[in-house]
Amino acid sequence: MLGDCANCNANHMCFMKGKSCVPVEQSEVLALYDKEERRIMKAAAYVEGTFYMKYTRLQETAEFARKMGYKTIGIGFCMGIRNEAKLFAKFFTDQGFEVVSVCCKNCSIPKDVLKLKKVNPKSAVEPMCNPKAQAKYLNEHGVELFVSAGLCVGHDALFSKACDGPVTTLVVKDRVLGNNPMAVVYSGYWKKKLGLAAQDL
Repeated sequence: MLGDCANCNANHMCFMKGKSCVPVEQSEVLALYDKEERRIMKAAAYVEGTFYMKYTRLQETAEFARKMGYKTIGIGFCMGIRNEAKLFAKFFTDQGFEVVSVCCKNCSIPKDVLKLKKVNPKSAVEPMCNPKAQAKYLNEHGVELFVSAGLCVGHDALFSKACDGPVTTLVVKDRVLGNNPMAVVYSGYWKKKLGLAAQDL
């Protein structure tokens, strides 16, 4: 049975040796992918194989969209990276795509309406994040590739679930580590603080 790959005791032979660690029926696995999903798989493999260690994720996103024949890219972004989102939109536009963008605080509905916890309890006005409306707006504008950029944990899940097409993540929010969650396992300080000892690797 597949599973617990993070604690693999077979030296990840599926990757290292091209062999499955458990018996699998290849035809059943391949049947998981429909025609459109196979097209996505081919485009993703093309980008990886062609631009491996050459392009940034931003560039790879544009190349993937181009390979898929997409014309419209939608960006659902966090207000905390609004300046960066403007640059992302410019880059995609310069690459020939139509860009539709919508921020997390769209509609400006107060958190008090849904009794949501505030970051600053003393704040008179603190709008809630609105990921489903972000997705709805992008859906209504015919977006073909949805880009998640810096949305909160949980809000990103709702955004992805509500989008009518493929979603790719450009930015993963981590307010402490400069939007780089991987840094937590690269930092001796954070590994110690979180109880992640070297011998756990």
